[in-house]
Amino acid sequence: MDALTLSILTVSGVVTILLFTVRGILDQLPDLLAAWHRVKRAFRDQEPNGE
Repeated sequence: MDALTLSILTVSGVVTILLFTVRGILDQLPDLLAAWHRVKRAFRDQEPNGE
């Protein structure tokens, strides 16, 4: 019974850490996408006229 309790606590701890990490990544995603669009726009604006 002790092994079952320890396993449940271990799994719940791992799930908690995983959810915390995924939430952190998802929180940064909008800023990352905005920065990517700014980079693409900057490269597009550097193209010579006429091409």
